[in-house]
Amino acid sequence: MKNVFLRVKRNFDLNSNNFVPEYADCYLDAEFSAPKGLTGVKEMSVRIYSASYRLMGTGCIAHNPERMLKKISFQLANDDLWDAGMYRAYIYINGTAKWFCELDLPISSNYWTRKAMLPIEDNMQEKFFAEKLAFTSWWNKLYCGRFKEPLVRLLIERLYAFSNEIGNRKVGKLPNLIVTGEGETCGTKALASMILGGFITEDDISLKYCLSLGEITTGAYGWKHMEDKVAKAKAVIVEVPEMNYNDHTVNIVNLMASIIRYDTFRETTFILHGKDRDIAMMMEKCVLMNGLFTKETTFRLSSDRSIGSEYVYDREQEDFTKLVEGILDEKYGCKETDSDCGASPCKAERDLQSMVGLQRVKDDMRETMMMAMFNRKRAEMCLQTDSEQRNHMLFLGNPGTGKTTVARFVGQMYHNMGLLSKGHTVETNRSKLVGEYIGVTEKKTLEAIEEARGGVLFIDEAYTLVSNESDTKDFGKEVLNALLTVLSEPEPDMIVIFAGYEDKMTAMMKTNPGLKDRFPLTFHFDDYSAAELMEMACRSLKAGNYRLTDDAHKCLASLIEKASSRRDEYFGNGRWVHNLINQGIIKSMARRVMTSSTTERNISIDLLCVIEESDILDAERNFLCLKTAKISSPRPIGFRA
Repeated sequence: MKNVFLRVKRNFDLNSNNFVPEYADCYLDAEFSAPKGLTGVKEMSVRIYSASYRLMGTGCIAHNPERMLKKISFQLANDDLWDAGMYRAYIYINGTAKWFCELDLPISSNYWTRKAMLPIEDNMQEKFFAEKLAFTSWWNKLYCGRFKEPLVRLLIERLYAFSNEIGNRKVGKLPNLIVTGEGETCGTKALASMILGGFITEDDISLKYCLSLGEITTGAYGWKHMEDKVAKAKAVIVEVPEMNYNDHTVNIVNLMASIIRYDTFRETTFILHGKDRDIAMMMEKCVLMNGLFTKETTFRLSSDRSIGSEYVYDREQEDFTKLVEGILDEKYGCKETDSDCGASPCKAERDLQSMVGLQRVKDDMRETMMMAMFNRKRAEMCLQTDSEQRNHMLFLGNPGTGKTTVARFVGQMYHNMGLLSKGHTVETNRSKLVGEYIGVTEKKTLEAIEEARGGVLFIDEAYTLVSNESDTKDFGKEVLNALLTVLSEPEPDMIVIFAGYEDKMTAMMKTNPGLKDRFPLTFHFDDYSAAELMEMACRSLKAGNYRLTDDAHKCLASLIEKASSRRDEYFGNGRWVHNLINQGIIKSMARRVMTSSTTERNISIDLLCVIEESDILDAERNFLCLKTAKISSPRPIGFRA
């Protein structure tokens, strides 16, 4: 059907929203229209992506298929701002992609952007993305690893071509691939294993096998030991490390090349990965490797954006590469240690103690950790008759009081004590767990649980999962049902944290008698005082190399005092300070500096660092009045028709 339209507009007016989740800074209003009408529509959903195919927001609505649908409205919330720029929109009818278009959001939020939707059947590559890639669990991992738009587009193009060849029965499986890149942290393993391996195996870990040429050539593992595992795998991820190429090494690598060249394992795709110099050395020393990989089956990642290579990886996200290679996140200072490592605090615990305010949380957390270690020591000495190790928690408090930050510390601290095997934190909320149609919610929740094994599963605004007791069709209850299994495990190697407003969380606990008992630990996050908010603002400015004049310091303190005195239960606390500085003061300063300087030569270091009183006053006029507006009470996630 032609003459189908989608129009969108960014919405910064919080007063106009009936539902205001903590994680959302602003909204996107979307309106779908089909003047001639659509019939047989049981459900319609919209998914909007950035220009680089990153999911930004979704909306879904059920509809009576016997009624004609001509117009429907959605309101999409996200924890990222809807910045001006290019977006991609996809419309699904009854779970099937039907239309897509590109939307260019202008800088001004006062106007609607309207675009005609294009039939997705006319663009099979877009259809491939919308139906095959968009719903995989590995797709969002591209953005955890900061892979850039050129690589994302190339992936879609290549994977579509490979799948098309399989569909036309020209080949029976994906071709063998090689991933090579610059630098120590270029992300070749992440792309080879998590992304390409995830696509080939359809996220079935049992069909993926990882090995290293170094292990084979040094004799750590013999080929016969690996042969059965390779035969059962759909994707074999082969690391190419730095090696000393003696006669034995060359023979072993050439044997691997022969296996790949002659397709010994007909159902298996091999994916080699390594640094440029190590791949080049292997190709030079082992002649049978030459010619195995073409331009279409090679992915090269560059850490230098100025090169202009079509395969670009952001080198700044080194923590991600460390994570996927099994190295613990060093920014918390918690490496794997002996079981007695709980005797000394890790960096995460020190960081918690250095946070502004939250004295009640700090004291309660210290006591809780002490009790956990006490019970563990008793169990080691066979004094503990009850072997249960449940440490699930409730974080109760208003927005911006540090609940998410503390949840990240919990994983690292409990890992440091030896009570969690990994210590990572998986952050989620209703919008990421509740599916767009029946059956998806349970799948998403189980995937989140498995991803969080060994660490923390943090569910923000958990009360929205059971926001309407009378609505038996609310998919949010499916999340709780799926969680009850892990919450009941005596030793789950996981901590589940529910977070949200205290009154709404208390009401949620009453809806299910078994919930309360499964969360033995409760932490209350108090609102920050005006003095604490001021300290937080000064720390943030100092970290960004900004300085306040004396007048600006007094003006900022007065502004924070005024806003704090007018706060209601939806006041943003630390998040409000962050937005005030970054969306208000710094923007006002930038406007003053750039409009007052006729040339770049007139811009000095002081001009770029010193915040003046006028910047604070300008931020108060242009930003504060909007952010401190009274917000209506939230209601369950829903849609407008």
